[in-house]
Amino acid sequence: MDKTELVSAFLNTNYLILKNDVFKDDIVLKIGEVVDLSSSLPNIREWAFITAWNPLPEILSKEENKKRNTTFLTELRANGFESHLGRGISEDGNWFEDSFFIENLSKDKALFYAKKFGQLAFVHCSTNQKAELVFTKKAYL
Repeated sequence: MDKTELVSAFLNTNYLILKNDVFKDDIVLKIGEVVDLSSSLPNIREWAFITAWNPLPEILSKEENKKRNTTFLTELRANGFESHLGRGISEDGNWFEDSFFIENLSKDKALFYAKKFGQLAFVHCSTNQKAELVFTKKAYL
């Protein structure tokens, strides 16, 4: 997949917050759209959507990806971050990656975690702003 195709894939992915005690239904987050989460999370100022799956260009086994996400979740909790299970799903539905919607995670801290877990990009948004795709490598900026 070349750079243009990869960027297009990120932009067209559906980033889902999975239904849980806080969210009564799955919530779809899209790059470039404003999503109002204040009714479910009145104290949210910003958020990030990140996975530890498949550090590019590697495609890992489901077992290895689960281990990586468990390590990531453990670190998030140890640092006091609230998170919700999520899933990035390709536009055509042919692939997905389990992920985390992380409350009140600054863009700088999200960049730190994304780089630590070998991710090319993540989604970040501040309240009442459009969700943005943030790349971790200068070649994609």
